[in-house]
Formats: sequence, C-alpha cells, structure tokens
Amino acid sequence: MTIGESVTSPRPVSPSKRPTPRWHRAKLLLAPLFGLSLVLHGLVLLAPAPSPQPIPKAEDAIAEDEFVDLLSIGTLNTPEPEAAPTPSAAAPSPLAPASPSTQPIAPPPAPTPALAEPVSSISPPSSEPAAEPAPATAVVPNEAVAEIFTRLTRGSGDSDFDSTETSFPAIAYLIPQGIATWSPQEQACFFTQINADTYSTQPSVVSLRYLTRNVQFIEEQDIPRTFPAPQYAVNRVADGYCNRPLFEVFQEEQPYLFISLVGIGVGAPGQQASGLVIIWASDPRSR
Repeated sequence: MTIGESVTSPRPVSPSKRPTPRWHRAKLLLAPLFGLSLVLHGLVLLAPAPSPQPIPKAEDAIAEDEFVDLLSIGTLNTPEPEAAPTPSAAAPSPLAPASPSTQPIAPPPAPTPALAEPVSSISPPSSEPAAEPAPATAVVPNEAVAEIFTRLTRGSGDSDFDSTETSFPAIAYLIPQGIATWSPQEQACFFTQINADTYSTQPSVVSLRYLTRNVQFIEEQDIPRTFPAPQYAVNRVADGYCNRPLFEVFQEEQPYLFISLVGIGVGAPGQQASGLVIIWASDPRSR
C-alpha cells in the first residue's frame, strides 16, 4: 500500500440490546408481594381467636316470651257493675171520696194565761271587779329627806359625792351614755321633761340626787348605810323599774318609800361612773 492512501478500517458494531422477557418482569413484581403475604398469614395465625358466644337454651327463650307483669294486672280498670234499674213507682190508685163526718166538732180549748215569773229580790252580782286599793303613799317630811340625802351622799370621812347643784342636769345629760342617749320612753319613766338646762320629775318623785360615785358602791355601801337596821329594812324589787334597780324601804315594818338607782355614763350596767338616786313617795310601777 502506498503512502498517501488512506486506509479506512470498518467501525465495530455494538450488539443490539434484547428486550427483557415478561417472566423476568413478573418475577420482580411478585417477589415482594409473596413475602408480604407470608408475613400477613403468620400474623393471622398468631392472633387469638374470640371465644364463641353461648347458644341460649330453648327453655330460657320460652320463659322470656311468656313473662307477664303481674303488677300491671292489678292496675287494670275493672268495669263497674251496671246499676240495677230502679223499679218505677206504682201509680197511686185513685182514692175514694171521703164521706162527710156526722159528729159535731168540739170548739178549741181557751188558752191558759201564762204565769208571771216571780221577781227575785236578790240582785245579781256585779260583773265589775273590785277596785284595787291604792298603793300606800309615803309621807316623808322635808327634814327627813334632807337627813336621808346627807347620810346617802357622804361616804367614808368627809367626802361628799353630791354633784346635783353643779352637774345636773347639764353634765348628766350631755356626757357619753348620758340621759340624752335614752329613748323617750326611758326618759318618761322618771321625768316629764328634761334637757341640758332644765328638768321636771314625775309627780310621785319626792326628790333626787346626782352622785359622782360608782353605782355599785352606791348600792352596796351607801344605801345600806343610809337606812340601817333594825329601824329600816331595804328590799330590792325583783323586776326593778324601767330596767333599773328599784328598792322598797320599810320603817318599823311599815312602807316608807321607794328608791330608784339609775346609772349614768360610761360603764357596764350596774358599774357606771355616776348614778342618779330618785326617792318615790309610792311605787312607781303603779303610775
């Protein structure tokens, strides 16, 4: 072969690709499905089977069908018995006409005059109750009243607790828990009128004193010292008067006078810092 000649060699030809057979593709699809089916069958075999339901017996089914509520039988409305027809009243037979009587009719007897009731000479007792005797009124001379208050208002030694001239009614009326705080009914128990300047007592009041002394000491010390035994006897009335202590004083076993002890000012009942001593000529409860 000479130089210059081109030698062309033939190109190698690659073999043509053959198509994949169908059975090979089916094998690729069925292999995982087959493995999955094996797993599912294994799970089904391992799962516990439910217990079978008991078959009801024939006797039980018949008993349930034949059950009757006996309680409902008693509530059934029983038909009321029909009322028997009342026999019709027999028609009255016509009466025969009465024949006139031939006997003479006797005249009616004359009325007898009523007897007059005897008038009783005894008059009926009167229904009005007998009047109660008026309460005894004590007659206390002015000199005796002055002496009573002198003994009452002086404690041990020369102490004088009488503040009537300087503090009544102004101080007793205006202090905390004083007379101004009383209700009108309470004020009317002892006074017909009272304010910080003037006052007027009930008619049966003989006199009064305003003492700047503890009420407990007045009751336990001053009143017994003022009316010593055996000439006097002091009895405390159980219910009191207007929710205040009331004492009845006897002189030689005779009613003498009544005393009201009225606490004024701050303090528990029966222990106020000052008190009003009121002398009554008669029982104030009978007003």
